[in-house]
Amino acid sequence: MTCSTTTSCVKTKGYPLFKKIRSVLPFFSTRKDLLSSSDVARFEWFVEKAKEFVKDLETCCSLAHYRLYLNPLITHLLQGSALWYHMVQGCETRGLLIEVSRSEEHGFVASLSFKYHHRKKPMKSVYFTLTLRLSESTDIVGITAKCLQSLGPRFACLAELSTGEVAQISTQLQVGHLPERDALALLGRICRQDPLCCTAIDPCANKVVSSELTHRFPEPVITMRFDCHISASLNKLQRSANGAWPPLRFTATFTPHSSDLFLSDRSLQEAEEAIQTEAIDCFIRQPEQTEYKMYWFSAHGGASFIVSKPVTEIGGPKTRRASKRKR
Repeated sequence: MTCSTTTSCVKTKGYPLFKKIRSVLPFFSTRKDLLSSSDVARFEWFVEKAKEFVKDLETCCSLAHYRLYLNPLITHLLQGSALWYHMVQGCETRGLLIEVSRSEEHGFVASLSFKYHHRKKPMKSVYFTLTLRLSESTDIVGITAKCLQSLGPRFACLAELSTGEVAQISTQLQVGHLPERDALALLGRICRQDPLCCTAIDPCANKVVSSELTHRFPEPVITMRFDCHISASLNKLQRSANGAWPPLRFTATFTPHSSDLFLSDRSLQEAEEAIQTEAIDCFIRQPEQTEYKMYWFSAHGGASFIVSKPVTEIGGPKTRRASKRKR
């Protein structure tokens, strides 16, 4: 088969070689059903690199130099750098920080913290922190999306907003250097005592310790904390009883690989569905209470839920206005 040097593009139809790579054509060319000479050269370059990689595997050579082909985000983290983003636009504040620490038990442990704050609309504000084991193949943005989706339909809108923000911001991160946080390694030892659990080497799914969290979160996840605001009323009766309350703060923390001797008598889903109702009922019966906590334990995995009233609301709005008039 020959191709004239004066032809910039050739049609793929009828050429057996090109038929073999039509499934990946969009990756090499922006023009449907057409390949330029540069597209062919690019394909051949990937073929040669693949051959070199297989040869290095067969001869047990070091693969360290292949880190150059990793996601740049992961490359920076494995080199010990921190990645950050901070932007204030009107009433909105966005921030993302990813840092990494080394652990003898877990290798590299990374922490991703995201914050979206709307000064005038607290119900749109969200903050979450994800701690996970990091490797060359980790898709940290994809894992973040799966963790947010696992929160269920109640937080679907916030999860979708956060997923989109993280995906977009992850392409605009700045590189910096921060001191390693020993707290990350300590968190890994406390919340994932067995580094090999739920892996191919020691799959928990085949054991009695498997729980609801085992299948909800990706295996590398060590902890996840999620903060947002929820409504202070569920029905008309509650709105009349606590109409002066602003939105309540909701904090959920998940540790998919922790273990505990105390087991909860209800499922995780039941606990998640009950927390808001029980917290509001508690605040109505005991107005002096500012925080309501619920814990869920299993043999493998745990969770905690905290609902709190804003501190500024203690005593009620009328009490605050009266105190201001006295001053």
